[in-house]
Formats: sequence, C-alpha cells, structure tokens
Amino acid sequence: RKDILGAQSIVDSLFSAQTDLEVDNELDQAVSQISMDLVDDYPASDPRWAESVPDEAAGLNNTSLILLHQLEDKMKAHSFFLDFLHQVALFDRLSTCPVRGSTMATRLLLCEHAEKLCAAVVVKNHHTRLPAMVNAAIQLALNKRMCSVPHSLTAADVFFREVSQMDVIFECLIDKEEADLQSTKVDSVEWANIVIDINTILKDMLHAACQYRQNKASLYKIEHTEREPEYIPWTASSGIRTVIIRQHTIILKKVYPQADSRLRSEVIEQLAILMNYFLDDYVTQLTSVDRPDDQERYSVLEAEYAQKRSELLSPLLTLGQYQWASSLAEKFCDFDILVQICEITDNQNRLQRYMTQFADQNFSDFLFRWYLEKGKRGKLLSQPVSQHEQLTSFLQAHEHLSWLHEINSQDFKKAHRTLETLANMESRYFCKKRTLLGLSKLAALASDFQKDILKEKIEEISSQERFLLYQETLPKQLLEEKRWELNLMPVLSPLEVLKLYISEENRRANEYDFKKALDLLEYIEDKDVEIEELKLDILCKAIKRDLLTTLDGKDDPIEAAKDSTFVKVLKKLLNEGKDLKYYLPDVNVLLQCSELDSLKTDRCFEFVLKANYEYYVKQLE
Repeated sequence: RKDILGAQSIVDSLFSAQTDLEVDNELDQAVSQISMDLVDDYPASDPRWAESVPDEAAGLNNTSLILLHQLEDKMKAHSFFLDFLHQVALFDRLSTCPVRGSTMATRLLLCEHAEKLCAAVVVKNHHTRLPAMVNAAIQLALNKRMCSVPHSLTAADVFFREVSQMDVIFECLIDKEEADLQSTKVDSVEWANIVIDINTILKDMLHAACQYRQNKASLYKIEHTEREPEYIPWTASSGIRTVIIRQHTIILKKVYPQADSRLRSEVIEQLAILMNYFLDDYVTQLTSVDRPDDQERYSVLEAEYAQKRSELLSPLLTLGQYQWASSLAEKFCDFDILVQICEITDNQNRLQRYMTQFADQNFSDFLFRWYLEKGKRGKLLSQPVSQHEQLTSFLQAHEHLSWLHEINSQDFKKAHRTLETLANMESRYFCKKRTLLGLSKLAALASDFQKDILKEKIEEISSQERFLLYQETLPKQLLEEKRWELNLMPVLSPLEVLKLYISEENRRANEYDFKKALDLLEYIEDKDVEIEELKLDILCKAIKRDLLTTLDGKDDPIEAAKDSTFVKVLKKLLNEGKDLKYYLPDVNVLLQCSELDSLKTDRCFEFVLKANYEYYVKQLE
C-alpha cells in the first residue's frame, strides 16, 4: 500500500533507539530469511506448482508463469524489500548473520541474493539458446542437491525456483563439459564448441553478478563503521574457485594442445576473463581484512592469493601468451610475471615503464631482488642512470654487491669503505678475505683521498695482508694432514696460525716456521693471552726439535749446535736485526719450562744451550 509512515510507526514500536544485541540478531535473522524467501519464492500462479507449494511458503504473489519473468519479478521484489529497509531505517541496524559456515555482513548477503538472481537470468537465457547442454547441467545440479522433480514440473522449473542455491550449476557445467569432451571426436566442430559454450555461460554468470555488485554497491552501504567480518563473495566460494581452476586445467591441458590458432585465441581470451574474476574476488576478500587487527589473517590470505595468481598466470608464459599474461599481471600486480615477460622478450623499455608505473609499489626493489635471486648480477648492476638512486638504496642491504655499483658509479671512496667492511666481517673463507682486502686497496688508490689519509689506509690494509700471508704459507704437508684446502679454509686468528706452525702435526717444521710463529706475536691483541708464555712455548718446541744432547766428539758446543732449529732461529733473528733480548728469556727460566722436563737432568744439553745462549746474546753487547 506504500504506507511508509504507517510502516515506520510499527518499526519504531518494535525497535527502541537502544536496541540490545539479542534484538539485533533477531533482526538480521528475520531480514536474511525474508530476503531468501523472496528469491526462492514459489510461482503460486502456476497451476503445475499447486501440489508442490508448502504451507509455510512466502506466497508473495509471484504471478508470472514464464521462468524468465519469474526471475525478473523476484528482482523487483528484492528491490522493494531493500527500499523498505532503507526507508524505515532498518538497513543501518543490520549487523551479521551465519552464511556457509562462517559469519557475513547481512547487507552483503542481501546483495548476494540479488547477484544470484542476475546470474540465474543469464543461465535461463543460455537455457533457451543451448537447451540440451544446460538441461543436462541442471539435472546434475538437482541430483547433487537431492531434489526430486514432480511429474507436473520440469527440472528447469525446480532449479530456477530456488535461486539461493543456483551456484551449484557452476560445478555441474564443468562436469557436463568433461563428459562431452570425452565422448566427442576431437576433430569435430562440436568438440571445439563445447568449451566455448561452457566458457561463455561461466563468464556471463560471473559478469552479471559482479557487475550488479559494482553498480549497486551504494544501495548496500551502511552508515556505521562497525568492524565487519571477512567478506568472501559467493563467486569466490571454494566451490566456484575450484571450478575456475578446473576449467583452467581443461583448457590448457586438454583443449589448447589440440586446437587450431583460431580456437586457441578464443579460448585463451575466455580463460583470461575467468581468471580476471577469480583474482578480482581475491582482492575483494583481501580488502575486507586489510586492517591493523587482522594483519596475521591478511598475510596468510595474501600469500595464498600470490600462489594462486602465479599458478594461473605462469602457464600463459609457457604458451607464449604474453599479451594476456601481461594484461592480468599488470592489473593484479604480479611483478614476477611482468619481469619474466620482459626477460623472455628482452624488452628493456617495457621494464623501465613498469618501474615508473609501479614506482609507489616498489617495483624497482622487486626487480633488483629478482635479479639477485636469479644470479643475474650483471643486469642488476647495469641499470640506467635514472635507476641509480633506487639501486643504491636497495644495495645498502646487500653490501656484497653494492661495491660493484659504487665502482661503476666511480664512487671509489665508498667502494673502499664497503670492501673494507666486508673484509673485516669475512671469517668463513680466507681467500675471500684476501681478495676483498686487495680490492679495497685498489679502490682506495683509485679514490681522491688526501695523501696522508691514503697512506694510512694503505698501511693498514698492507698490515692485514701481511698477516694473511702467514696463513697462506702454512706448510702444504700440514694442510694435507688437516684435510684443508687453501681456497676453502676459514680465516684463522693469529693465535690459531701460530699454534699450527709449532704443532707436532707440522712434522717438517724448520727455522722459518718457528720464526713465523715469533713474528705472529705482534698480531695477537687478545689481552687474555700471555705473550711471554707463548714465546717460551715457541722456543721450547724449537729446542726440542733437534738440539744436541751430546757433542758427538766435538769440542765446540757452538759448532755442534749450528745446524739445530733453535740456533737457526736465533741466526735469522740476528740477520733481520732483531733484538734477541726481546725474544729470549733468562736461560734458567727457559730451563725450568715444563716443556723441557725430559732434558733438565741432561748436563750436556744444559751445557750446549747455555753456551749458545752466551755466544749469540754476547754478539749484541
């Protein structure tokens, strides 16, 4: 009767200004049920339905006898109901209701009912065009829903009556398609048309539903900003997503390899449209949880979306369908696909365009990381000047490559500092540390450091290189004993290198090895290490190598010991102008070392040692 004032009065008496939670829930339940009753209404004017209409049916005066008109009438009824909810201020009171095992905003469920009506109209139109195919799918749908068809009605009558359940037709169309492809000759016209027809129905249904959702969105908006649950459109339900993935497989695995160029072009275009709806719905779902308190769910869903997106688009690259792959990848920001296309087609101009187009989404960083992961360092470091700022920023977290960019940009000071830092941090590989030091020195020499600063830096690097030389010249026999390869050795500390030189494993140790051990003392900076004790240890081990405990018939102890390792070490120190007093403790201190316990009672040994001590130390006086 369009008595809005009367309706408003009744509503106001039923719902106070402060409605409690329980009443709100009852409102949502009532509204969702009425909406469903409208879209599932029985055509009461159709005499064939007389025996099939239950007593509790809504009975909303659906007077049309023609199926298509019945669906149109249901859409009008839905619109009237929606207008009523707005006019009496009930729409803004709506909250949530249970749908498909989860919770959904009631306003969006109302929109879903209208979307399904739009999709049902599409199916009915195709039912007229392709009666055999659609009837077969409808019968499969009724079987899945375990719906019987009264003798006075057709399967289509029963199916189109219950619009809220119409989405099952998606799966049934694919089932019908697979059966027909199996039973039809591949080289026939009918075989090709099977997939085209099924694709057309699927995409038209999705188009009608999504177009209504977009065009009528303002009708379903709500004033309050209360937190709503995650929104999964019915076109993004697990069943329909599975259908699109199945169709993706059927087209690319069964149809495309057998199709001619015309058919290939047509089915790929149709598939691209289906993938567009699939990914669009994922974006809608993601948007619904893009809020601070749902970040964990958002991250999980985003990863799922990225995986599905890649699984759908990647096969297009394999088939050389770059146009459709790039179109979808651009829309849905699949940077991996875009970079691959540019690499495959060697299109650097396109790549530069993407860097500009997606600058606010860090496309450049993605590209640089992609090059890094794929081992394409040459391309990473050969970016045009326009990208140098972004590349420099990216490489701050990748110092092992940033020095190359710095050298390429002729920023030798920065390259020197980066290489120096890398060299100081390197502990896993000795050879790598040595190389980094050498490059750091070259970068410093190529820079414009002031002379005094440059001299200081070169001396510092040279000192480190001299130390590494001690590790580099470890005896080959010792390395073999340790099963070490020089190129794979870790960086050793000065103390570790020293101990290797004087170890028993260095069976061929000579005066050069012990002299190197003494030289290494200056590189030990650990305050917990007793340098004097280390000196004693080195000298004792040199003495034990081969110092004579007998004169062997010789009168001169100096002559008798001249070829011993210990004496040769002393001679080397003297030849290099070293002060023996720095290296040699008092002879009695040396004799008391536990390392020489086995020789303490040997008078001949004591005589030879003291005589040589006296001889070589006195040369300095």
